[in-house]
Order: sequence, then C-alpha cells, then structure tokens
Amino acid sequence: KVGLLPMASFVQPTAVAIDSNGIIFVTDGNAIRRIGGTMLPMVTTISSESRGDHDGPAPKASFNRPSGLAVAATGDLIVADSENQLVRSFSVKKPPFVDPKKREARKRETAEEFRNAAPARWPYDPPSAKRDIAGTLGEIRGLVKPDDDKIWFHNGLDIAGAYGETARFIRDEKVLKPIAAENFGTLRELIRMPTLGYIHIRLGRNADGKPFDDARFQFQRENGKLTGVRVPRGTKFKAGDPIGTLNPMNHVHLIAGRSGSEMNALDALILPGISDSRPPVIEKVSVYDQKWNLVETVSPGSRIKLTEKSRIVVRAYDQMDGNSERRRLGVYKLGYQILKSDKAPIGEPNWNIVFDRMPSNESVRLAYANDSHSGATGETIFNYIVTNFVGTGSDREGFLNASEIGSGPFVLRVFAKDYFGNESSKDIDIEVLR
Repeated sequence: KVGLLPMASFVQPTAVAIDSNGIIFVTDGNAIRRIGGTMLPMVTTISSESRGDHDGPAPKASFNRPSGLAVAATGDLIVADSENQLVRSFSVKKPPFVDPKKREARKRETAEEFRNAAPARWPYDPPSAKRDIAGTLGEIRGLVKPDDDKIWFHNGLDIAGAYGETARFIRDEKVLKPIAAENFGTLRELIRMPTLGYIHIRLGRNADGKPFDDARFQFQRENGKLTGVRVPRGTKFKAGDPIGTLNPMNHVHLIAGRSGSEMNALDALILPGISDSRPPVIEKVSVYDQKWNLVETVSPGSRIKLTEKSRIVVRAYDQMDGNSERRRLGVYKLGYQILKSDKAPIGEPNWNIVFDRMPSNESVRLAYANDSHSGATGETIFNYIVTNFVGTGSDREGFLNASEIGSGPFVLRVFAKDYFGNESSKDIDIEVLR
C-alpha cells in the first residue's frame, strides 16, 4: 500500500538501497518501491506491481521477484531481477535495443535441460515406487462463470500420498529466495526452491505438528506455540531429505521450473516407472457463434449449419495408468481440423491449446468455457475452447471462419492428445452456407 509512512505497507520486502540524496529504494514482491524524494515522507511504487519482464518507462517496467538493489556511481538504480535471471537498471539514458525474443530464449530453461540436470525421483520413499498422479499443469481451478475471477491455472503436478506421510526433496537444491517458506499452518503451506516448489506440506514437522530434529527449519514461537517457520537463504537440501509431512490435502503439489516460467513436470522430470497408455476421453463437442449462442442441428441426423465465425468447445479429460475411473486429469494438447465430406483433410490440424508451460492466468478464459470446473471437491469438467490460442506463443481469441472454407458439407474433427502421445478424435458433420 502506498501513501504517507504511517499508512504504507509492504508485501514482501527483500532488499534495500539508498542513493546520495537519501532516497530509499526497496524490492517488494514483484515491484520496486521508493521512500522519500517527495515533499512529504511517502512510499511510492516506481515500477509495475505485476510479475513480468517488460522494459520501458519506469511505471510500466515489470520484474519477477527482484531480490537485490544497488546504486551505481552514475546514480542509476541496479536491480537483480532474480526469477528473470537478469541484472537490469533504472536509468535516464535510453538503453540499447535488445530483441525480447532472443532474451527470452536465452534465459528460459528447456524441459530437456531441466530433466538432464539431475535424475528424477518420487517425493516419497521408496524413491522409485510409482504414485498416483492427481493433477497436471494447466488444469482449471475453480468454477468458470460470468463475472467471477476466482479461477486460475493449476501450475504443477499433484502426486498422491497418505495423510501424514513424509514428503522428500526430489533433487539437490539450495534455498535462494529470502522468504522460501510461506503460508505456515494453512493447507497451502509451501517451500519454493530455485527450480522446484513443494506445496501442501507441514514443513519440518511430523503429522502431530512436532518439529523434526533438523536445524535447517527455524521455527518461531509465541507463548510456547509454533507460529511460523523460516528456511534461511543458502540452506542446502539433498535429494531424499525430508521436507515435512502431508497435510489433509493428501498430496504433494510439485512445481517444476522457476517462478513465472513453470514447465509441465511430466516433461521436465520423467519420474521413474511413470506411464500412460490411455488416450484422452472426448465427452462432447459443441459449436457456438461469436455471441456464444449454441449452434444446433435442426433435426436428428442433419448437419450443423455454419454461416459466420464460430467457436468450438471440446469437453474432454485424460487419465494415466493407475488412475481410478473417478480421477480426471487435464489434457496436454487440443486442436481441430476441417475435412471434406469424404474425410480428405483440408490442411493440417490446428493444435491451438498446448500445456507444455504455464500460461499466464490472464488466459484462463481463453482456454476454458463457462461451467468448466475442477479442484479438491466437486465434479471435474474441462470445456476447452479449441478455436482460441493458448500456450502456442501468443495467447488470443480465435474462430472457425466459415468464409475461409467454402460452401457445402464438411467434417469438423477435434483432437485431444496427452503428453505420452496417446490421441483421441471425434468427428462432427457440418455444412457451410455462404
């Protein structure tokens, strides 16, 4: 919160620097903030508060968990933009042009590099014993309905375990975040390492809440009661070391990749013994016009008639080997294709939705239509808008354009594919009227 000093508040301050004029700069969450430099002693935010990697005028510049600050002899403010793996500066001088695509390619680790960095193990013992996968990257969380923003993409891999079971680090890492442990005592208690995250764990303590005999977990107490835990920056953990125990969520939510650049853990890790021979299930295909009016057939056995731009919605889910029938997972890749009435394809399939990396949460409504829903409770429904583009490099709205097809009868074929290459398709008869 900005304003006069008594009214201002911070989210997660991590670094401080003071310039020659006595102005104080603070990294706070994803923002850079300033104390002083005004008529009255105030806290102001001099960058965007949203996570990102955008250069430009200070109020529009975005960062990803900056954690270090310094003032150069020139007066420029130098920022260690940690999760973007960049050193950046606030300067009155115009910087040289850097192609953002080249910078993005340079700093983003690939899934192949990630999994080759260390062998994978399951977050339980024995380390090679296969566990049930309960959730994958890109699944909707919450219920999609008009004017409700309480929805988001699932950013990890849920690996089922037993209540109170010991969870373990899956590979060696050192704590780099100033505040790596968060949400103490809640169902979302977590520890965030540089490239991996572990959620839904009682950090450093057993099922009864008693701390482990492990000095790396530093507990805070008030009146003899545990109130928090800290894991200092620089603390090292080995693969197999205990993280803590599972809370009532009964699974480890495992995140692969740095904050803001999460990868699909199925691709980034290749856990021992994991397999999937079950193709996704396509439950239903629906066609809507631009205003989201359902386009239906006029009589049984007739074709859906299209006269303008249309939206295609595919209700589908996936399952992996070992999943129970009630377990429904998100689909890795979805698309569609238009064929002639004799099933001869017109062009290649349009694979418009891909969950190899975590999309921006601003794209949730591009990926999922109304009534999509999943989470810890309730029915799981994934209504994918396969005419939209998500995870393909430029998330945006798209349509099936009847004017680009030609008149006459055609076949609309939709596809759903999992990470392991299993594929399903479903054909719908359509007729284009022009």
